[in-house]
Parts: sequence; structure tokens; C-alpha cells
Amino acid sequence: MAAFNRILKKHGLKFLVLVLLLGGIYYLYGYPTKYQGYAPDQPIPFSHKIHAGEVGVDCRFCHQNVERSEHAGVPDTMTCMRCHSQIASDSPDIQFLRNSFAQGVPLRWNKVHDLPDHAHFSHKAHIARGFDCVQCHGSVEKMDKVEVVAEFNMGWCVGCHRQYTEQEDKPGNNKMVGITSCGTCHY
Repeated sequence: MAAFNRILKKHGLKFLVLVLLLGGIYYLYGYPTKYQGYAPDQPIPFSHKIHAGEVGVDCRFCHQNVERSEHAGVPDTMTCMRCHSQIASDSPDIQFLRNSFAQGVPLRWNKVHDLPDHAHFSHKAHIARGFDCVQCHGSVEKMDKVEVVAEFNMGWCVGCHRQYTEQEDKPGNNKMVGITSCGTCHY
């Protein structure tokens, strides 16, 4: 203990600066992806309120892999150009999109919903069991800018899993099944 105190006296200020620096880096680059209300700017100001709300575009039109993949994915510029080769083509934001498409350079969307590496979430499995996007992502059709609405921590996930009881496998039974085994999400 005496050796630790000597080191602390000699290097205490350096240690404090290091802790504050690491804490600041974590706050700026790690923490913001985990809290409710986080809504990063995107390369173009895409409005879910207009697309999903006013126009009524289904989530699966843009997030085409949600039913068959672990990840919902973000749309490529070709998906956007299906409509925007004609619609609002004179908008500066759409021109940015068109240039990206013409040059073959993908848009770099900023991730809104992010889970730790030790947690596994399958969109495919949840959609197959009858979950709707709104249960985790909120009413995106009312959002100009998508934001995190759920806590996305282990307690939140387990709370949802516990709401549902395991069902016998019966043909045509597509009810939500809650599994609380650690290995369901952590593998």
C-alpha cells in the first residue's frame, strides 16, 4: 500500500488527467449511442415523418433485409433512386444522393441504434415472431429525425422477453415467445 501511495503522490496529477481524458473520450464517442433521445445527423436529412408517415412507405421497402437477416440494414442509393430519380430531383439533398449514386460512392449513414458487441439481436427472429418495428424503434413515422426511444439495455430486453411465455410448437402458432436464457442473446 505504501508503494501505491508513493506512486500516487508522484504521478497523481498525470493519473487524474488520464482518467478525465479517457472519460471525455468515452462521453463523446461511446456514451451518445446508448441513451434515449440520441439522434445523430445523417449525410442527408432523411425524414421518416415524410417517407413512412405522409407518403406511407413501409419499413421493408427501405430496410429490405429485416425479415431475412440478423440486421435490418440501411438502404443503398439504388433503393433511394427508385423514387428519387423522378421525385424531388431538383432538391439539393436529392442532388447529393444522385451524385453519390452516379459516382458509385455509398452514403455513410450514421448508426442510430447500437448494441454492445457481447449482445446479439436478430431482426429476423423478432419479426418472424410478430414483433412490429414500433415496439423497439418507436413511431418513426412521426419523426423527422430518427432517435433512440428505448433504453436498449439488458434490463429492458429481459423485461420484454419475460412478458411472453413459451408456447408449444403448434402449426400456425406465430405468437411471440419469451426466452430468458442467457445464451439466447449472448453467444
